[in-house]
Amino acid sequence: MGFYILTYLCIAVFIGATGCLIYRQLNLPLHVRWEIYPVRHETTAKLAYGGSYMEEVNWWNNPYKSSRFNELKYMVPEILFLRGLWKENRSLWRVSFPLHFGLYLMISTFGLLLLHTCLTLWGFSAIAAGGAVNFLLSVLIVSAGWSGLILGNIGSLGMLYRRLTDRELRDYSSFADYFNILFICLFFLSAFVACLSGDPFLEGAKAYTFGLLTAGSSLNRYAPGQNVIGMVTIVSASLLVAYIPLTQMSHMFMKYFLYHNVKWDDLPNRPGGQMEVAIKNNFKLKPTWQAKHIGANGQKSWHDIASSAPKEMK
Repeated sequence: MGFYILTYLCIAVFIGATGCLIYRQLNLPLHVRWEIYPVRHETTAKLAYGGSYMEEVNWWNNPYKSSRFNELKYMVPEILFLRGLWKENRSLWRVSFPLHFGLYLMISTFGLLLLHTCLTLWGFSAIAAGGAVNFLLSVLIVSAGWSGLILGNIGSLGMLYRRLTDRELRDYSSFADYFNILFICLFFLSAFVACLSGDPFLEGAKAYTFGLLTAGSSLNRYAPGQNVIGMVTIVSASLLVAYIPLTQMSHMFMKYFLYHNVKWDDLPNRPGGQMEVAIKNNFKLKPTWQAKHIGANGQKSWHDIASSAPKEMK
């Protein structure tokens, strides 16, 4: 039960930390408007050339429209396939993409394992159709699992090598960057060796997932922690789940807010609207910038600073 308790605790940390991140993001003061076009939720033909609805005559009299579908058409390829990195730094993409996509595939594998367990518990596999579905799920679990492990090992080891050998990366790599890569490497390597050394069809993963949803019941002869490498895999995977939302690696899912709430925020500022209220709230903040000519000493509000002349620098 010790392994299951550890995993339960780590999942609880993940949920709690992710909830805090999202709550904090939604309650931050209004950001500085970027207004960089094209804005992907544009619904007019102007999106094709990077235009804006603000080009229209008397645009402020028209209802504001945006398309979440248009946003997702851009965000999904960017998040899953790192399209921006592919365009700007192809050599780094070759190690970063396998790392990220390997993690995504492992998350997908866990989702498939949960679905397999639920169908087993509901007795669905006992019927004729259930047997076919169970077989298909098993094929998907093995395919996604092995693909994720191979890509993850290539990406994590490749990224570690790049950070150690590429001077540009090494110059701004912190201890946390190396620790994160090593942590991910430990998970991928241990899981790969565990599967390669006696569990090619991921039966151990199925058994452990079954135990998670049944408080320790065993699905078959496989049991968590039956060997050292299996224990390392369970512990590293559980701790990684808890660790990700506590670090900058949370950008994997928090990136949505950067795009939707910051980069593409073109909500019009109309009298009495939510934008006007947010701006007025920002004026009440008391910044502490170091620039002496601004006079942001933590005592003056933005309203005081913006309505007064800058100080002369001597």
